[in-house]
Amino acid sequence: MFVQTLVKLAFENSVLATKNRSMIKNFLTTEKQIKENSHNGKGIVNLYEIWKEADFKSGVDFIDRVVVPPGSAVGFHTHGGNEEMYIVLEGQALMKIEDEEIAIRKGDMILNPAGGSHGLVNNSNENIDILVIQVGIDK
Repeated sequence: MFVQTLVKLAFENSVLATKNRSMIKNFLTTEKQIKENSHNGKGIVNLYEIWKEADFKSGVDFIDRVVVPPGSAVGFHTHGGNEEMYIVLEGQALMKIEDEEIAIRKGDMILNPAGGSHGLVNNSNENIDILVIQVGIDK
């Protein structure tokens, strides 16, 4: 269901983008927000809010770019009525999904299911740059 929604949204948004230039955003130039202790984690996280729920007619909650510097962490947390996908654009880190710790790196796509728990620690010497897509399943 999640992947089908993403494909549908990508097609709809590409059609809209050709008709309305305001539907095109560059995730590399989106305004940076500095968030401390994300989900009770450690250090800072650079948040770039690309698309918000109000930008969609579907169940998409948001599409954000998140950059986690070395030594920072997104705290372990549980999702309710939404699915969240991480797409690793650059870097590497250690991700805890439920009770398992997994090394993630550029090119990996991680699906965090509704009701699932996860967190991330950047234990490397470089930033990890992630595209985060969250879709509500109760909408």
